[in-house]
Amino acid sequence: MVNNIYYENKGENKDRSLRSKKIYLRGRDVYIYREVSSTNSIAKSLAANGAPDGTIVLSRFQTAGKGRFQRQWVCPPGKGLLLSMILRPNIDRQSIPLLTLLGGVVVAESIQRICGLKAGIKWPNDILINGRKVCGILAQNSFSRGNSEFVVLGIGINVNLNREQLPADCRETTTSLLLEAGFKVSRFELLKLFSSIWDRHYRCFLQSSHSYLRSQWLANNITLGREVSIKKDTHTLRGKAVDISPRGGLIVVFPDGSRNEYLAEDVSLGKEEYYAGFEHSKPSILADSKTNDEQKFSGPVS
Repeated sequence: MVNNIYYENKGENKDRSLRSKKIYLRGRDVYIYREVSSTNSIAKSLAANGAPDGTIVLSRFQTAGKGRFQRQWVCPPGKGLLLSMILRPNIDRQSIPLLTLLGGVVVAESIQRICGLKAGIKWPNDILINGRKVCGILAQNSFSRGNSEFVVLGIGINVNLNREQLPADCRETTTSLLLEAGFKVSRFELLKLFSSIWDRHYRCFLQSSHSYLRSQWLANNITLGREVSIKKDTHTLRGKAVDISPRGGLIVVFPDGSRNEYLAEDVSLGKEEYYAGFEHSKPSILADSKTNDEQKFSGPVS
C-alpha cells in the first residue's frame, strides 16, 4: 500500500539539499529524487541521522553511481530501478556480507515474478540473465566501537533500456529486463514486488541467518560448480567454485587440491554455460503506462 505523499527538503549535504518526494510503501519510508550523485550517499546520511531499518532512497538518475572496486554504474534517466536501503540487522559483524547475497536472492525472485525470466546469481553481487548482467548490488557498512551501526544496500537494475542505451563497451556482457522479456516493465511495480519479497526473506534470514540464506542462494546461483578466475593483486588464480562459507565467502578448490575462502576478490566465471538460456513463464505484472509509472517515480524538480 502506498499513501501519504508529501514533499520534504533536506539540507545537510549537496545531494540532500535537493527536493525529494517521500512516500510510504509497506510501512517503510521511500525518498524519491530526480537526480543525485549516489543513492548510497543519501541513504548513509539519512541512516546517520536515525532513519529506521527498511528506509529506501530512489533516484531516476545517478551522476556518480558506483559498484564494487569503484566501478561506474551508468543507467539513463528513468530507465532503471536505482535504490539504496538502510538496514539495521541484529547480527554479528562477520555476517554482514551475507546481506549482499540476500539482496541477490530477492532481486532474482523479483525478476522471475514480474517478467517470467530465470535470473541467476553470480557471486557475490551480480544478477545475470542468459549470461549477461542485469543488476549489481553494493553493501556499505558503518561501524561504531566494532559493531555494525547500519548497512546501506545499494541495488541497480537495468529495467527498460534498449540496446543502444547500454554502455557501448559492455553491450555484449550486459542486458536489461526489456531486452530479455520483450516488453516494458513497470519500475514502480518492480519496487513494490521487491519490497514485499525482501520483507519475507529478511525476516527468515534474521531468524536463521546462514542456514536459510544458503538454501535460497543455492537455488539461484550460477557460480558453484563453475571454473572461476580470481584476480589477486597482480596475478590471477584459477580453480573451481564449490561452496559458500557461513560468512558468505566463496570457497574455491585449486588443481593441487588446496582450497581457500574469498570474501572481496574480483571473480570471473569460466566460459562454460551454467544453463542453456533463460526460461519464460507467464508474466505476473506488465508495465503501467509511461505516464502513470513516471508520475509515481518523478520526484519534484530540484
